[in-house]
Amino acid sequence: MTEPANNSRRGSLLAVALRAMGLLDICAFAAAIAPRAWIAASHENLGLGHFPHEPIAGYLARCTSVWCGLYGLLLWFVAGDVTRYARLITLLACAMIAQGFALMAIDFVEGMPGWWTATEGPCCSVLGALLLALQQRETKRS
Repeated sequence: MTEPANNSRRGSLLAVALRAMGLLDICAFAAAIAPRAWIAASHENLGLGHFPHEPIAGYLARCTSVWCGLYGLLLWFVAGDVTRYARLITLLACAMIAQGFALMAIDFVEGMPGWWTATEGPCCSVLGALLLALQQRETKRS
């Protein structure tokens, strides 16, 4: 296997940010295989009440964790060659910004606690904006 070209800027701030965000998302894989009791305890410790016993609740929690983990792997992968994947990184950054607004709306409609609504969506949008700014900076350097 060959290393990416020197112009890939693997050590750039953009690559570091992508790897950090990716690593955080990769940690979600743990929830996909965690015992149901741990998921329920986490749910209750977050102040979200009793975790439902219905299979769909566990299914959605685990599937969401798998998707987050896979997204983390994607971020880690594109960090390996930010020049080659510049357009994809821009798309992902813009999608994160939009996702943040969607999450805020979902959190509000579903009655999530105020602290959750005030952090989840805005953090997602801010991180997307950070990636977009770093991507634009990287493009100017190329």
